[in-house]
Amino acid sequence: MVPVARRNLFADKGRFAISVVGVAFAVLLILVVLALYRGFSRTGETFELLPGQLWLAQQGTTDPFHSLSMLRATDLEAAGNVKGVAIAAPVLIRQMAFEVHGHNAAARFMALDVPADQLVASQTMGRYLPPSGTVIIDAILAAKEDLHEGETVVVNGVSLTVGQVQARSGEAFQPFAFVSYGDARRIFGVADVVNFVMVVAMPGQDLGALRTSLSQALPGATVMTSREFATAIRKEIDDTFLPIIGIILGIGFTVGGAVVGLTLYTATIERAREYGVMKAVGASGAFLYRIVLSQSAMLTCAGFVMGLGGALLVAKLAQDAVPDFATQFRAWDIAAVLVATVAMATASSVLPVRRISNIDPAMVFRA
Repeated sequence: MVPVARRNLFADKGRFAISVVGVAFAVLLILVVLALYRGFSRTGETFELLPGQLWLAQQGTTDPFHSLSMLRATDLEAAGNVKGVAIAAPVLIRQMAFEVHGHNAAARFMALDVPADQLVASQTMGRYLPPSGTVIIDAILAAKEDLHEGETVVVNGVSLTVGQVQARSGEAFQPFAFVSYGDARRIFGVADVVNFVMVVAMPGQDLGALRTSLSQALPGATVMTSREFATAIRKEIDDTFLPIIGIILGIGFTVGGAVVGLTLYTATIERAREYGVMKAVGASGAFLYRIVLSQSAMLTCAGFVMGLGGALLVAKLAQDAVPDFATQFRAWDIAAVLVATVAMATASSVLPVRRISNIDPAMVFRA
């Protein structure tokens, strides 16, 4: 069965190669678009990585990307006095222009005021709390602006040295740049006003109860969990990007299915007399169907492997050329695309199989 299927496919090597490339292109398109969505859907991940479980914002504020939040120093004090709160850290966030290499660039500057003796993780100091006079940026911003550790940027008249370049974060659209709280107050020009309050709960504290207590103590503030905060940031991406993703994925599967179906149908027509011979000598319909399915499996497997390799290469080249091109390939997504590709190949075999079932064995004996 397999040798027959292989011979049918390789009878025209050029057509086979073109068909494999067609399937590979469809798989590449699907995987790259899906990985791009996964990369962009990490927006807001910073708030899930920070140690705070709850966040306070001005009532009516959705997230730091699309709305402004202003809280008073008295709100910060009230939050710190709520039972079950270990740390109530003021947070300043603002989109700011900065000077680098003789031109203006932009980043979202963020600062937290967490005393060193109250740190809940050593990672916090290294990644989110830089020393005064320095700024921590991530690899996306560094690549976009050709910034390296030790170089200087000027933000609203304040000179800052790039202290660290962290790995790529999930904030592809607008990377964060972390500065010390004192530097942020000078850069933003604020005194007793903060944008948000990051709340770290005491160990074993029930977050639901703490959230209720904070809401009662600060009636003019909105209390959100870190996950809710991140989800609110991602909402715009999901609302606008997901429908587009669905359309592109549908196009990819349609192209792949059409390529497989057309190739198998053509191969079936060309070998109709041979199928007739096999039916005449007693080959069952199931046996002939398995030949077509074997051809489909070989074609789609070759196309999937080539498409997967091409997707990884395209994502790497695109990321090098455009730092904002954030992709994330997940094993489950790749497995799901493989399963969907197999399903696509099976569906594409329906027309060739019906063609075989209609072949009359008597055609073998006709002149």
